[in-house]
Amino acid sequence: MIQDRGNIKWASMMLPEHLELLREFKQEHTEQPRELTDWELEELQHTIDQAYNQQIDIKLEVWMDSKTTQWNGIIKSINFNTNELILETLIKTTRIPIQYIQSAQLEVDYYD
Repeated sequence: MIQDRGNIKWASMMLPEHLELLREFKQEHTEQPRELTDWELEELQHTIDQAYNQQIDIKLEVWMDSKTTQWNGIIKSINFNTNELILETLIKTTRIPIQYIQSAQLEVDYYD
């Protein structure tokens, strides 16, 4: 199998000015998290409160490291001092900053 090294193979032929411009271009065109409206923030808060109070599985989309990551689990606690919620997944317990949460959806099993 052929392994492509991407831009690394061309780096030796590029001028330092070109490399600098490519780095600037990459920084300018990184995806930014979208701003949530007041209505979306209220719905997000309601969904998180319901999942926490009823101990229901929840699916969270979290913006971290210039990408969206999905987490599934049960919210064990909400720390308002550090603005984090503690999410217990099947594998581990994770601290998720509340300001990075983009969406939340309850994982309700109707067949119980």
